[in-house]
Amino acid sequence: MSEESEEIGQDGQVRFFSIDEANDLIPALEEKLRACDQILIEIRSVSELTEDMEWYWGESINDDSNPDRVEYLKLEEEKGVRIDRWNNAIRDIEDTGVMIKNPDLGLVDFYSIRDGQVVFLCWQRGEPEVRYWHTLDGGYGGRRPLE
Repeated sequence: MSEESEEIGQDGQVRFFSIDEANDLIPALEEKLRACDQILIEIRSVSELTEDMEWYWGESINDDSNPDRVEYLKLEEEKGVRIDRWNNAIRDIEDTGVMIKNPDLGLVDFYSIRDGQVVFLCWQRGEPEVRYWHTLDGGYGGRRPLE
């Protein structure tokens, strides 16, 4: 770990990253975000099926006598399992010390120190390396080049 980096712990404490340390995480982040994409596809697929059943049957989907009730409950359970998997995958990523700002877009921030100030190094999925930073309240619109 470089002098710039300070990891206090994975218990909610802040980890500060150098640019090199943030860049070193990008391949693993790309892989983990791809896994999250697959889980989201599964969640959306199951959700569409349950929504179709709800639209077709209305409130009667909750009746024990409904012929699709068992299948509906099974799908709802599957959806819950997948949502838990997705939440765990996101938590696993954030346990590295990064902040996922938008998992769909792959926006990730890394706490860092720049000119004596706490800032975010900002990376978006698909970018080969961290090229931007912004203030803590600057957001994506406030991204500035590192150079």
